Amino acid sequence: MLLGEYILAHTYLTSIAGSALKIAAILIATIVILRLAGAVIDRLFLSGREGKTYYFDEKRTKTLIALLKSILRYVVYFIAGIMILKEFNIDTTSILAGAGIVGLAVGVGAQSMVRDLITGFFIVFEDQFSVGDYITTAELSGIVEEIGLRVIKLRDLNGVLHIVPNGSISRVTNFTRGTMQAVIDIPVAYGADKEKAWQAVEEAAGEIRRETGEIIEGPKVVGYVNFSPYGAILRVVATVEPLEQIKVEAALRHRIIQKFAAAGIPFSTDIASVTVTAAVKTDNGKATD
Repeated sequence: MLLGEYILAHTYLTSIAGSALKIAAILIATIVILRLAGAVIDRLFLSGREGKTYYFDEKRTKTLIALLKSILRYVVYFIAGIMILKEFNIDTTSILAGAGIVGLAVGVGAQSMVRDLITGFFIVFEDQFSVGDYITTAELSGIVEEIGLRVIKLRDLNGVLHIVPNGSISRVTNFTRGTMQAVIDIPVAYGADKEKAWQAVEEAAGEIRRETGEIIEGPKVVGYVNFSPYGAILRVVATVEPLEQIKVEAALRHRIIQKFAAAGIPFSTDIASVTVTAAVKTDNGKATD
């Protein structure tokens, strides 16, 4: 009787020890897999001897690395948990079936969230826009304050914060990825000396070019581009840094007014005919579907 009890106890202890060793092996394997896979993910996006050189910009690279590691971690933890439960003789078939049913229900009820996450991933991966860019999307315009995997946050020029789900983004117009054009139309009265007006505008443009660091090219006097009932329209064009066109246009207007006043050159009587526009250069701008 004592021998039988000893054998049973020994068998029980051996079984426990074997299960403990298997669980320990599963945990060690989990740690090793996560570290190796994490190193592979880092290697995909980082280069250099110390892994500090980014293939993409730093913010986008860190976002992608964190996302992929998070997905990997959840998958490995789930598989390891199922394997550990089997060591305790717990039937995992019902758990897997239940997880499938729950996953199906969640998938049906959260299609918009999944669409937001997938769109957010590709926004970051393709670098469609970054924090600080001025964009137009979903009929809203503003400066990007935050990019998440589910939503983006835009701050418009009035200071209003707009939160846009990524899934609703079908088209993005980015005004910050290329140079901008400042275009000023100056109404010159028909009775004014047109050559004198042209010379005054060129002098103003030259002074602003020397004084303003945001100008890349120009300002250039294109010439008289149109005629209105009140005067001829003299156009000035400058290529400027992104989002700096308003500053350059204001400086040009102020200097042109000073030059015209000093030279006695009259504007047209319909001063409201002045038009100011800004457009992204087609060769550098970016619009994505």
